[in-house]
Amino acid sequence: MKNNLVLENEIKEAIKLKDVKFLKELFDNHQTVDMVVPVEHLDGEESLFLFKVLPNEVSGQIFTYMNNAHQQKLITEFSGSQLQQLLENVYSDDIADLVGELPANLAKKVIQNATNETRSQINLLLSFPEDSAGSIMSCDYFELKEKDTVKDALVKLKKQGNLAETINTCYVIDDFRKLVGSISLKNFLFEKKDVLLKDIMETDPLSVTTTTDQEEVATLIKRYDITVIPVVNNENRLIGIVTVDDIMDVMEDEVTEDIQRMNAVNPVETSYLKASVSSLVKSRLPWLLILMITDTFNGMIISNYETALMAIPALTGFMPTIMGTAGNGGGQASTMVIRGIAVDDIHTKDIFKVMFKEVLIGLMCSAVIFAICFLKIFLFPSSLVAAAGTFQVALSVSLAMIFAMMLGKVVGGVLPLLVSMLHLDPASVAAPVITTIADTSALIIYFEIATIFFKL
Repeated sequence: MKNNLVLENEIKEAIKLKDVKFLKELFDNHQTVDMVVPVEHLDGEESLFLFKVLPNEVSGQIFTYMNNAHQQKLITEFSGSQLQQLLENVYSDDIADLVGELPANLAKKVIQNATNETRSQINLLLSFPEDSAGSIMSCDYFELKEKDTVKDALVKLKKQGNLAETINTCYVIDDFRKLVGSISLKNFLFEKKDVLLKDIMETDPLSVTTTTDQEEVATLIKRYDITVIPVVNNENRLIGIVTVDDIMDVMEDEVTEDIQRMNAVNPVETSYLKASVSSLVKSRLPWLLILMITDTFNGMIISNYETALMAIPALTGFMPTIMGTAGNGGGQASTMVIRGIAVDDIHTKDIFKVMFKEVLIGLMCSAVIFAICFLKIFLFPSSLVAAAGTFQVALSVSLAMIFAMMLGKVVGGVLPLLVSMLHLDPASVAAPVITTIADTSALIIYFEIATIFFKL
Protein backbone atom coordinates (compact mmCIF):
# COMPACT_ATOMS: atom_id res chain seq x y z
CA MET A 1 0.00 0.00 0.00
CA LYS A 2 1.21 3.50 -0.79
CA ASN A 3 2.25 5.65 2.14
CA ASN A 4 0.42 8.86 3.07
CA LEU A 5 2.97 11.17 1.47
CA VAL A 6 2.79 9.39 -1.90
CA LEU A 7 -1.02 9.42 -1.82
CA GLU A 8 -1.06 13.09 -0.84
CA ASN A 9 1.21 14.04 -3.74
CA GLU A 10 -0.84 11.98 -6.20
CA ILE A 11 -4.08 13.60 -5.01
CA LYS A 12 -2.62 17.12 -5.24
CA GLU A 13 -1.21 16.48 -8.70
CA ALA A 14 -4.53 15.09 -9.95
CA ILE A 15 -6.40 18.08 -8.51
CA LYS A 16 -3.92 20.44 -10.17
CA LEU A 17 -4.51 18.71 -13.52
CA LYS A 18 -8.27 18.43 -12.88
CA ASP A 19 -7.95 14.70 -13.52
CA VAL A 20 -11.30 13.59 -12.09
CA LYS A 21 -11.08 10.10 -13.58
CA PHE A 22 -7.75 9.40 -11.84
CA LEU A 23 -9.08 10.71 -8.51
CA LYS A 24 -12.11 8.44 -8.63
CA GLU A 25 -9.96 5.42 -9.54
CA LEU A 26 -7.48 6.27 -6.78
CA PHE A 27 -10.18 6.34 -4.13
CA ASP A 28 -11.83 3.21 -5.55
CA ASN A 29 -8.55 1.30 -5.20
CA HIS A 30 -7.98 2.26 -1.55
CA GLN A 31 -9.90 1.91 1.68
CA THR A 32 -11.63 5.18 2.48
CA VAL A 33 -10.13 5.36 5.96
CA ASP A 34 -6.61 5.12 4.47
CA MET A 35 -7.28 8.23 2.39
CA VAL A 36 -8.27 10.47 5.28
CA VAL A 37 -4.79 11.61 6.36
CA PRO A 38 -3.69 12.61 2.82
CA VAL A 39 -6.98 14.50 2.36
CA GLU A 40 -6.49 16.34 5.66
CA HIS A 41 -3.24 17.84 4.28
CA LEU A 42 -5.00 19.52 1.34
CA ASP A 43 -5.57 23.26 1.36
CA GLY A 44 -9.03 24.81 1.19
CA GLU A 45 -9.40 25.02 -2.59
CA GLU A 46 -8.03 21.51 -3.09
CA SER A 47 -10.46 20.11 -0.51
CA LEU A 48 -13.41 21.87 -2.11
CA PHE A 49 -12.54 20.50 -5.54
CA LEU A 50 -12.00 16.96 -4.24
CA PHE A 51 -15.28 16.82 -2.30
CA LYS A 52 -17.09 18.19 -5.34
CA VAL A 53 -15.90 15.46 -7.74
CA LEU A 54 -15.88 12.42 -5.45
CA PRO A 55 -19.00 10.25 -5.15
CA ASN A 56 -21.24 11.51 -2.37
CA GLU A 57 -20.94 8.30 -0.36
CA VAL A 58 -17.13 8.46 -0.41
CA SER A 59 -16.97 12.13 0.54
CA GLY A 60 -19.41 11.50 3.41
CA GLN A 61 -17.25 8.68 4.78
CA ILE A 62 -14.06 10.74 4.51
CA PHE A 63 -15.70 13.65 6.33
CA THR A 64 -16.85 11.33 9.13
CA TYR A 65 -13.34 9.93 9.65
CA MET A 66 -11.67 13.36 9.75
CA ASN A 67 -10.63 14.88 13.04
CA ASN A 68 -12.71 17.71 14.42
CA ALA A 69 -10.33 20.52 13.41
CA HIS A 70 -10.44 19.55 9.72
CA GLN A 71 -14.20 19.07 9.86
CA GLN A 72 -14.58 22.60 11.20
CA LYS A 73 -12.35 23.93 8.44
CA LEU A 74 -14.47 22.30 5.73
CA ILE A 75 -17.76 23.45 7.28
CA THR A 76 -16.41 27.01 7.34
CA GLU A 77 -15.32 26.89 3.69
CA PHE A 78 -18.30 24.97 2.26
CA SER A 79 -21.27 26.84 0.87
CA GLY A 80 -24.71 25.99 2.18
CA SER A 81 -25.56 23.80 -0.80
CA GLN A 82 -22.21 21.99 -0.65
CA LEU A 83 -22.63 21.32 3.05
CA GLN A 84 -26.20 20.12 2.56
CA GLN A 85 -25.08 17.65 -0.10
CA LEU A 86 -22.30 16.39 2.15
CA LEU A 87 -24.53 15.94 5.20
CA GLU A 88 -26.96 13.80 3.22
CA ASN A 89 -24.28 11.12 3.18
CA VAL A 90 -23.32 11.29 6.86
CA TYR A 91 -25.20 9.23 9.44
CA SER A 92 -27.35 11.14 11.91
CA ASP A 93 -25.43 9.99 15.00
CA ASP A 94 -22.15 11.22 13.48
CA ILE A 95 -23.75 14.59 12.71
CA ALA A 96 -25.09 14.81 16.26
CA ASP A 97 -21.61 14.08 17.67
CA LEU A 98 -20.19 16.73 15.37
CA VAL A 99 -22.74 19.35 16.39
CA GLY A 100 -21.99 18.70 20.05
CA GLU A 101 -18.30 19.53 19.49
CA LEU A 102 -18.64 22.52 17.17
CA PRO A 103 -18.62 26.21 18.08
CA ALA A 104 -22.10 27.70 18.18
CA ASN A 105 -21.85 29.46 14.80
CA LEU A 106 -20.70 26.32 12.95
CA ALA A 107 -23.21 24.10 14.76
CA LYS A 108 -25.95 26.48 13.62
CA LYS A 109 -24.67 26.28 10.04
CA VAL A 110 -24.76 22.47 10.11
CA ILE A 111 -28.28 22.31 11.55
CA GLN A 112 -29.58 24.88 9.07
CA ASN A 113 -28.29 22.87 6.11
CA ALA A 114 -29.47 19.49 7.33
CA THR A 115 -32.73 18.01 6.09
CA ASN A 116 -35.80 18.29 8.30
CA GLU A 117 -35.61 14.58 9.11
CA THR A 118 -31.93 14.79 10.00
CA ARG A 119 -32.54 17.92 12.07
CA SER A 120 -35.21 16.10 14.08
CA GLN A 121 -32.89 13.14 14.62
CA ILE A 122 -30.08 15.44 15.78
CA ASN A 123 -32.35 17.16 18.28
CA LEU A 124 -33.53 13.75 19.51
CA LEU A 125 -29.99 12.41 20.00
CA LEU A 126 -28.82 15.58 21.77
CA SER A 127 -31.78 15.42 24.16
CA PHE A 128 -30.59 12.23 25.85
CA PRO A 129 -28.22 12.21 28.84
CA GLU A 130 -24.54 12.20 28.06
CA ASP A 131 -22.92 8.73 28.02
CA SER A 132 -26.31 7.04 27.59
CA ALA A 133 -27.38 4.62 24.86
CA GLY A 134 -29.66 7.32 23.46
CA SER A 135 -26.76 9.74 23.01
CA ILE A 136 -24.64 7.29 20.97
CA MET A 137 -27.33 5.47 19.00
CA SER A 138 -28.02 5.87 15.29
CA CYS A 139 -31.43 6.58 13.85
CA ASP A 140 -30.36 5.12 10.49
CA TYR A 141 -31.55 1.54 10.83
CA PHE A 142 -33.56 -0.93 8.77
CA GLU A 143 -36.87 -2.09 10.19
CA LEU A 144 -39.49 -4.60 9.08
CA LYS A 145 -43.09 -5.35 10.04
CA GLU A 146 -44.08 -8.66 11.61
CA LYS A 147 -46.80 -9.04 8.96
CA ASP A 148 -44.25 -8.72 6.13
CA THR A 149 -43.38 -11.73 4.04
CA VAL A 150 -39.81 -12.55 3.05
CA LYS A 151 -40.65 -11.15 -0.39
CA ASP A 152 -41.85 -7.87 1.17
CA ALA A 153 -38.66 -7.69 3.24
CA LEU A 154 -36.44 -8.13 0.19
CA VAL A 155 -38.28 -5.38 -1.67
CA LYS A 156 -37.86 -2.99 1.30
CA LEU A 157 -34.22 -3.97 1.61
CA LYS A 158 -33.48 -3.00 -1.98
CA LYS A 159 -35.25 0.34 -1.55
CA GLN A 160 -34.06 1.36 1.91
CA GLY A 161 -31.12 -0.85 2.82
CA ASN A 162 -28.49 1.56 1.53
CA LEU A 163 -29.68 4.22 4.00
CA ALA A 164 -29.09 2.07 7.06
CA GLU A 165 -25.82 1.80 8.99
CA THR A 166 -26.14 -1.97 9.01
CA ILE A 167 -28.50 -4.56 7.57
CA ASN A 168 -26.84 -7.67 8.95
CA THR A 169 -29.49 -7.78 11.65
CA CYS A 170 -32.97 -6.44 10.95
CA TYR A 171 -35.48 -5.59 13.65
CA VAL A 172 -39.16 -6.41 13.45
CA ILE A 173 -41.85 -4.12 14.84
CA ASP A 174 -45.60 -4.33 15.20
CA ASP A 175 -48.20 -1.77 14.13
CA PHE A 176 -47.43 0.32 17.21
CA ARG A 177 -43.67 0.36 16.43
CA LYS A 178 -42.98 -1.88 19.39
CA LEU A 179 -39.97 -4.16 19.04
CA VAL A 180 -41.18 -7.74 18.75
CA GLY A 181 -38.31 -9.62 17.13
CA SER A 182 -35.09 -9.71 15.15
CA ILE A 183 -33.91 -11.60 12.12
CA SER A 184 -30.51 -11.85 10.47
CA LEU A 185 -30.17 -11.06 6.80
CA LYS A 186 -28.65 -14.48 6.22
CA ASN A 187 -31.70 -16.20 7.68
CA PHE A 188 -34.43 -14.65 5.59
CA LEU A 189 -32.43 -14.62 2.33
CA PHE A 190 -32.73 -18.41 2.19
CA GLU A 191 -36.38 -18.65 3.26
CA LYS A 192 -39.34 -19.13 0.95
CA LYS A 193 -40.69 -15.80 -0.26
CA ASP A 194 -44.23 -16.33 1.06
CA VAL A 195 -43.12 -17.04 4.64
CA LEU A 196 -44.17 -14.43 7.22
CA LEU A 197 -41.37 -12.80 9.22
CA LYS A 198 -43.22 -13.38 12.49
CA ASP A 199 -42.89 -17.10 11.89
CA ILE A 200 -39.10 -17.09 11.44
CA MET A 201 -37.94 -14.18 13.58
CA GLU A 202 -36.31 -14.48 16.99
CA THR A 203 -38.77 -13.22 19.57
CA ASP A 204 -37.87 -11.14 22.65
CA PRO A 205 -34.59 -9.78 21.23
CA LEU A 206 -31.93 -8.29 23.48
CA SER A 207 -32.34 -4.51 23.73
CA VAL A 208 -31.44 -1.47 25.81
CA THR A 209 -33.32 1.68 26.72
CA THR A 210 -32.32 5.22 25.83
CA THR A 211 -31.09 5.83 29.39
CA THR A 212 -28.93 2.71 29.64
CA ASP A 213 -25.33 3.68 30.42
CA GLN A 214 -23.01 3.33 27.43
CA GLU A 215 -20.61 1.14 29.42
CA GLU A 216 -23.45 -1.31 30.07
CA VAL A 217 -24.24 -1.33 26.35
CA ALA A 218 -20.59 -2.13 25.61
CA THR A 219 -20.68 -4.95 28.17
CA LEU A 220 -23.79 -6.48 26.58
CA ILE A 221 -22.35 -6.34 23.06
CA LYS A 222 -19.16 -8.01 24.28
CA ARG A 223 -20.95 -10.63 26.41
CA TYR A 224 -23.35 -11.75 23.69
CA ASP A 225 -20.83 -11.34 20.84
CA ILE A 226 -23.13 -9.18 18.70
CA THR A 227 -22.41 -6.27 16.36
CA VAL A 228 -25.58 -4.25 16.90
CA ILE A 229 -28.19 -3.80 19.63
CA PRO A 230 -31.58 -2.05 19.36
CA VAL A 231 -32.53 0.94 21.50
CA VAL A 232 -36.12 1.31 22.71
CA ASN A 233 -38.01 3.90 24.73
CA ASN A 234 -39.98 3.29 27.90
CA GLU A 235 -42.85 1.88 25.84
CA ASN A 236 -40.56 -0.59 24.04
CA ARG A 237 -40.84 1.30 20.77
CA LEU A 238 -37.81 0.98 18.52
CA ILE A 239 -36.08 4.35 18.05
CA GLY A 240 -32.48 3.50 17.17
CA ILE A 241 -29.55 1.11 17.18
CA VAL A 242 -26.07 1.07 18.66
CA THR A 243 -23.45 -0.54 16.42
CA VAL A 244 -20.11 -2.05 17.35
CA ASP A 245 -18.18 0.87 15.80
CA ASP A 246 -19.97 3.22 18.20
CA ILE A 247 -19.00 0.94 21.07
CA MET A 248 -15.35 0.92 19.99
CA ASP A 249 -15.34 4.70 20.35
CA VAL A 250 -17.01 4.38 23.76
CA MET A 251 -14.45 1.84 24.95
CA GLU A 252 -11.57 4.01 23.77
CA ASP A 253 -12.99 7.02 25.61
CA GLU A 254 -13.67 5.01 28.77
CA VAL A 255 -10.19 3.45 28.82
CA THR A 256 -8.59 6.87 28.29
CA GLU A 257 -10.69 8.36 31.08
CA ASP A 258 -9.88 5.49 33.48
CA ILE A 259 -6.15 5.78 32.79
CA GLN A 260 -6.28 9.51 33.48
CA ARG A 261 -8.28 9.11 36.69
CA MET A 262 -6.06 6.28 37.95
CA ASN A 263 -3.08 8.59 37.66
CA ALA A 264 -4.71 11.52 39.41
CA VAL A 265 -5.62 13.49 36.28
CA ASN A 266 -9.12 14.83 35.67
CA PRO A 267 -10.29 13.63 32.23
CA VAL A 268 -9.42 15.87 29.28
CA GLU A 269 -11.83 15.74 26.35
CA THR A 270 -9.32 16.35 23.55
CA SER A 271 -5.97 14.74 22.74
CA TYR A 272 -2.77 15.74 24.53
CA LEU A 273 -1.22 17.65 21.61
CA LYS A 274 -4.43 19.53 20.84
CA ALA A 275 -5.24 20.36 24.45
CA SER A 276 -4.24 23.81 25.65
CA VAL A 277 -1.68 24.21 28.41
CA SER A 278 -4.29 25.84 30.66
CA SER A 279 -6.71 22.90 30.27
CA LEU A 280 -3.93 20.43 31.14
CA VAL A 281 -3.00 22.49 34.19
CA LYS A 282 -6.64 22.50 35.33
CA SER A 283 -6.84 18.73 34.91
CA ARG A 284 -3.74 18.09 37.03
CA LEU A 285 -3.50 20.85 39.62
CA PRO A 286 -6.47 19.90 41.86
CA TRP A 287 -5.15 16.39 42.47
CA LEU A 288 -1.61 17.68 42.98
CA LEU A 289 -2.88 20.04 45.69
CA ILE A 290 -4.97 17.30 47.33
CA LEU A 291 -2.06 14.85 47.34
CA MET A 292 0.30 17.52 48.64
CA ILE A 293 -2.03 18.13 51.57
CA THR A 294 -2.41 14.41 52.28
CA ASP A 295 1.36 13.96 52.16
CA THR A 296 1.66 16.40 55.05
CA PHE A 297 0.30 13.60 57.23
CA ASN A 298 3.52 11.70 56.56
CA GLY A 299 5.44 14.70 57.83
CA MET A 300 3.31 14.80 60.96
CA ILE A 301 3.95 11.10 61.57
CA ILE A 302 7.69 11.53 61.15
CA SER A 303 7.64 14.48 63.56
CA ASN A 304 5.72 12.38 66.09
CA TYR A 305 8.48 9.75 66.01
CA GLU A 306 11.31 12.28 66.02
CA THR A 307 12.73 10.86 69.25
CA ALA A 308 13.02 7.37 67.73
CA LEU A 309 14.72 8.73 64.61
CA MET A 310 17.21 10.74 66.66
CA ALA A 311 18.00 7.71 68.81
CA ILE A 312 18.29 5.30 65.85
CA PRO A 313 19.33 7.33 62.76
CA ALA A 314 19.59 4.10 60.76
CA LEU A 315 15.79 3.90 60.64
CA THR A 316 15.59 6.96 58.38
CA GLY A 317 17.30 5.31 55.40
CA PHE A 318 14.65 2.59 55.08
CA MET A 319 11.59 4.85 55.11
CA PRO A 320 11.43 5.38 51.30
CA THR A 321 11.76 1.63 50.70
CA ILE A 322 8.92 0.73 53.05
CA MET A 323 6.64 3.48 51.73
CA GLY A 324 7.45 2.54 48.14
CA THR A 325 6.70 -1.14 48.81
CA ALA A 326 3.30 -0.33 50.31
CA GLY A 327 2.41 2.03 47.48
CA ASN A 328 3.57 -0.34 44.75
CA GLY A 329 1.62 -3.22 46.24
CA GLY A 330 -1.51 -1.09 46.44
CA GLY A 331 -1.08 0.15 42.89
CA GLN A 332 -0.78 -3.41 41.53
CA ALA A 333 -3.91 -4.58 43.34
CA SER A 334 -6.01 -1.54 42.40
CA THR A 335 -5.07 -1.83 38.73
CA MET A 336 -6.22 -5.45 38.59
CA VAL A 337 -9.45 -4.81 40.50
CA ILE A 338 -10.43 -1.67 38.58
CA ARG A 339 -9.83 -3.52 35.33
CA GLY A 340 -11.95 -6.42 36.59
CA ILE A 341 -14.78 -4.04 37.47
CA ALA A 342 -14.55 -2.36 34.06
CA VAL A 343 -14.94 -5.64 32.15
CA ASP A 344 -17.70 -6.88 34.47
CA ASP A 345 -15.52 -9.64 35.91
CA ILE A 346 -15.53 -8.34 39.50
CA HIS A 347 -18.62 -7.09 41.35
CA THR A 348 -19.18 -5.43 44.71
CA LYS A 349 -20.45 -8.72 46.14
CA ASP A 350 -16.97 -10.14 45.53
CA ILE A 351 -15.31 -7.79 48.02
CA PHE A 352 -14.50 -10.53 50.55
CA LYS A 353 -13.19 -12.81 47.79
CA VAL A 354 -10.92 -10.00 46.62
CA MET A 355 -9.79 -9.27 50.17
CA PHE A 356 -8.98 -12.95 50.81
CA LYS A 357 -7.10 -13.29 47.54
CA GLU A 358 -5.08 -10.14 48.12
CA VAL A 359 -4.18 -11.32 51.64
CA LEU A 360 -2.83 -14.56 50.17
CA ILE A 361 -0.96 -12.69 47.44
CA GLY A 362 0.42 -10.30 50.05
CA LEU A 363 1.60 -13.16 52.27
CA MET A 364 3.39 -14.93 49.43
CA CYS A 365 4.99 -11.76 48.08
CA SER A 366 5.98 -10.50 51.52
CA ALA A 367 7.62 -13.83 52.43
CA VAL A 368 10.05 -13.43 49.55
CA ILE A 369 10.57 -9.72 50.24
CA PHE A 370 11.13 -10.43 53.97
CA ALA A 371 13.87 -12.97 53.24
CA ILE A 372 15.68 -10.80 50.69
CA CYS A 373 15.39 -7.64 52.78
CA PHE A 374 16.58 -9.34 56.00
CA LEU A 375 19.56 -11.01 54.34
CA LYS A 376 20.61 -7.82 52.55
CA ILE A 377 20.60 -5.72 55.73
CA PHE A 378 22.08 -8.46 57.93
CA LEU A 379 24.88 -9.48 55.55
CA PHE A 380 25.73 -6.02 54.20
CA PRO A 381 25.06 -3.59 57.06
CA SER A 382 26.05 0.06 56.85
CA SER A 383 27.96 1.71 59.68
CA LEU A 384 24.77 3.29 61.03
CA VAL A 385 22.97 -0.07 60.97
CA ALA A 386 25.88 -1.80 62.69
CA ALA A 387 25.99 0.87 65.37
CA ALA A 388 22.25 0.53 66.08
CA GLY A 389 22.26 -3.28 66.07
CA THR A 390 22.24 -5.15 62.79
CA PHE A 391 19.82 -7.88 63.83
CA GLN A 392 17.25 -5.51 65.34
CA VAL A 393 17.32 -3.16 62.33
CA ALA A 394 17.09 -6.03 59.83
CA LEU A 395 14.18 -7.60 61.69
CA SER A 396 12.33 -4.28 62.17
CA VAL A 397 12.61 -3.29 58.54
CA SER A 398 11.75 -6.76 57.23
CA LEU A 399 8.68 -7.12 59.43
CA ALA A 400 7.56 -3.64 58.44
CA MET A 401 7.93 -4.75 54.80
CA ILE A 402 5.52 -7.65 55.43
CA PHE A 403 2.87 -5.42 56.94
CA ALA A 404 3.41 -2.72 54.31
CA MET A 405 2.95 -5.23 51.49
CA MET A 406 -0.13 -6.81 53.10
CA LEU A 407 -1.69 -3.43 53.82
CA GLY A 408 -1.01 -2.09 50.34
CA LYS A 409 -2.54 -5.15 48.64
CA VAL A 410 -5.69 -5.11 50.77
CA VAL A 411 -6.23 -1.33 50.47
CA GLY A 412 -5.60 -1.39 46.73
CA GLY A 413 -7.97 -4.31 46.23
CA VAL A 414 -10.82 -3.28 48.50
CA LEU A 415 -10.99 0.50 48.13
CA PRO A 416 -12.14 0.52 44.45
CA LEU A 417 -14.96 -1.88 45.38
CA LEU A 418 -16.04 0.31 48.29
CA VAL A 419 -16.16 3.28 45.93
CA SER A 420 -18.15 1.21 43.44
CA MET A 421 -20.69 0.46 46.19
CA LEU A 422 -21.29 4.20 46.42
CA HIS A 423 -22.11 4.17 42.67
CA LEU A 424 -18.99 6.18 41.86
CA ASP A 425 -16.30 5.49 39.28
CA PRO A 426 -13.75 3.14 40.91
CA ALA A 427 -11.05 4.67 38.73
CA SER A 428 -11.56 7.89 40.69
CA VAL A 429 -9.73 6.15 43.53
CA ALA A 430 -6.55 7.02 41.75
CA ALA A 431 -3.36 5.09 42.34
CA PRO A 432 -1.76 8.12 44.06
CA VAL A 433 -4.63 8.20 46.57
CA ILE A 434 -4.18 4.52 47.38
CA THR A 435 -0.43 5.06 47.53
CA THR A 436 -0.86 7.93 50.01
CA ILE A 437 -3.09 5.83 52.27
CA ALA A 438 -0.71 2.86 52.12
CA ASP A 439 2.36 5.05 52.69
CA THR A 440 0.92 6.74 55.76
CA SER A 441 -0.20 3.47 57.33
CA ALA A 442 3.11 1.76 56.50
CA LEU A 443 5.09 4.53 58.23
CA ILE A 444 3.04 4.17 61.42
CA ILE A 445 3.52 0.39 61.43
CA TYR A 446 7.26 0.76 60.78
CA PHE A 447 7.84 3.17 63.64
CA GLU A 448 5.68 1.17 66.04
CA ILE A 449 7.66 -2.01 65.29
CA ALA A 450 10.96 -0.14 65.69
CA THR A 451 9.76 1.38 68.97
CA ILE A 452 9.00 -2.09 70.34
CA PHE A 453 12.28 -3.71 69.17
CA PHE A 454 14.52 -0.88 70.37
CA LYS A 455 12.43 -0.19 73.49
CA LEU A 456 12.17 3.51 72.72
